[in-house]
Amino acid sequence: MKRHRMILGLVVAVSAAVLVSGGRAPSLTNAPAAQPEKAAAQPAKADGAEAGIKKITAEYAKAFNAADAKAAAALWTDEGEYVGADDETVTGRAAIEKSLAELFKEHPKATVDVQIESVRLIGRGTASAEGVVRLKLPGTESAVESRYTALHVLEDGVWRAASVREWVPDPATEVTPQHLEWLVGDWTAKGEGGELKLTYAWDENKVFINSKYTITKDGKTVSSGTQIIGRNPAGGLRSWMFDSSGTTSDAVWVRDGKRWINDATGVLPDGTEISSVNVLIPLGPDSFTWQTTDREADDVPLPALPPIKVTRVKK
Repeated sequence: MKRHRMILGLVVAVSAAVLVSGGRAPSLTNAPAAQPEKAAAQPAKADGAEAGIKKITAEYAKAFNAADAKAAAALWTDEGEYVGADDETVTGRAAIEKSLAELFKEHPKATVDVQIESVRLIGRGTASAEGVVRLKLPGTESAVESRYTALHVLEDGVWRAASVREWVPDPATEVTPQHLEWLVGDWTAKGEGGELKLTYAWDENKVFINSKYTITKDGKTVSSGTQIIGRNPAGGLRSWMFDSSGTTSDAVWVRDGKRWINDATGVLPDGTEISSVNVLIPLGPDSFTWQTTDREADDVPLPALPPIKVTRVKK
């Protein structure tokens, strides 16, 4: 029987999978079959959305940089809506074309660079994307950077933009690794699968938080790995993880009140693509819970894992 560990996000994501499964990794062969009504919730690659959205985004940037308002607007739906960082709203392909034409008339050499960070299917023929836009106007020293979210719909084989919203992150509210400084120290958790030992520490320049973990059972190491958490140059937080089995993963972190949510994707040694949404909730200065949900492996939905409690050993 082939077994896989879901090793994602914060290092205790894998700990949850192992600790609650009696030391065994979750089995794909025992996972529930994907139901027809859940097909739309599969990773973007399953429906060609990721490739399609990257293609039209590149085409949009090419048309924009050529000051071709008509070609750029053609990549929107007829009733497409754009909301700028100043909250100005432009509705309809014709209005978007007119707005772009006015911009190009005033700044004929304006250029844009769009970096897509993630693409996810919402429903059949509908997907969301998010990322960073960098607009460079002639005569300015640097590009203006903003974040964006977009809703795409599949029309005649093209993933056109139905809605796009841009905003400039507020430096005062933007999360940094310093917001996770409370994690620095040694932690532990126990379950049927053994005992987790987890350590977080700053790097020499306090730019990244480095983590190491081991899971032991009956005196033997079941799993171990390392993780790096740092500021994403495109905005927000990102983490990268490397497991002793050869699995790699990365995650985007978002703060929601006191909760931390990371959206993670990874690849197992055999090429299986995995993803999950992980929720960390601090219970106080010396404990937190971690739960892994929305798990998938090669488009196969897997059940959410129960939350585990992680307790500080020392700072």
